[in-house]
Amino acid sequence: MQTRSIFSILLLLVISNMAQAQQIFTLSQFTQHNFIINPAAAGANDQASIGATYRKMWASMPGGPQTTLIFGDKYFAKNKVGLAVVLYDDKTGPTSRTGGQVNLSYSIQLEKEKRIMFGLGGKIIQYRINKTDFSQYIPNDPLLASSGTTIKADAAAGIYYKSPTLNIGFSVQQLVQSKLNFIKSTSNPEGKLYRHLYAMGSYNIRTDQDNVLVPNILCQFVPGLPADISGGMRLEHKDLLWVGFNYHHNQSYSAFAGLKIDHKFSIGYAFDQYSTPLSYFDDGSSAHEISLRYYFAK
Repeated sequence: MQTRSIFSILLLLVISNMAQAQQIFTLSQFTQHNFIINPAAAGANDQASIGATYRKMWASMPGGPQTTLIFGDKYFAKNKVGLAVVLYDDKTGPTSRTGGQVNLSYSIQLEKEKRIMFGLGGKIIQYRINKTDFSQYIPNDPLLASSGTTIKADAAAGIYYKSPTLNIGFSVQQLVQSKLNFIKSTSNPEGKLYRHLYAMGSYNIRTDQDNVLVPNILCQFVPGLPADISGGMRLEHKDLLWVGFNYHHNQSYSAFAGLKIDHKFSIGYAFDQYSTPLSYFDDGSSAHEISLRYYFAK
C-alpha cells in the first residue's frame, strides 16, 4: 500500500474518533429532507413521497465517507399524523453504520396553512469496525480483540413550525446515547452514540409569480465540540427547477441544482468543495451528492 493510502486511513481514524459529528451523516440538500434529522417534520411536505440519496465525500481518498439513504414520508391529514421511514448505510474509513429510523409527528393546526408539529423517532443501528483495515498498522489496539460489531437502539425527538413562509424546527438525535460496548474493560474509554442537537430554519420570499427565494440555515451541536453551521440560498422556479448555494462554516462550499418532472419526479445534484482539512490532498477535497424523489401528487 502506498504511503499516501496508509496516511489516509490513519487520518480517517483520527477524524472518526475526534469528530463525533461524523456518527451522523450530513447532506448538502438538507432543506428538502428535513424529516431525516427532525422527526417532527415527518409529513410536513403534505405530499406522500419516496426517494433515495447517495453522497460520496473526499472522492479520491481511500475510505472517504459515503452515505446511501432510502426514505419515504406521508401526512395523514384526517388524523393530523405524519410518518417517515429512513433506511441508511454510512461508511467512513474502517467504520460503518447501517440502520433504520421511523419518525412519527402530530400536528396542531394554528391558522390556515400554519401548524406546529411534534415528533418522536426510534432507530436501530448496527455499528461495525472492519478490523482488517487497520490491524497491520495498529496491531495492539484493544478493538482487535472485540467482535467488531454491535447493534443498538436509540431515540429522537423534535418540534417543527410550518407555514407558507417561515419553517423552523429543533430536534435531537441519539437522545439516549446508547453505549457501543465494543471493549468491555475499565482501562479503556467506552464509546457511545453521542447526542446531536439540531436547529433549522428557512423562509420563502416570493419575488414574483414564478420565483421563490429560500434562505436557510442548519446548526448542529454536539456537546464538547464547536457548533457546526451551514447556510445558504435556494432559488425555486415554479414547480420545475431549483438552484442554490450553501456555505458550511470553516469546511466547505456547495452548489446544487435540481429538476422536477410533471410535478412528481425530482432529481437533484450537489457538489461540495472542501477547504479544510482535505484541500491539502490533490483531488481529495470534493463531495458529490445525488438525490431522487417521487411525489404521489394528484
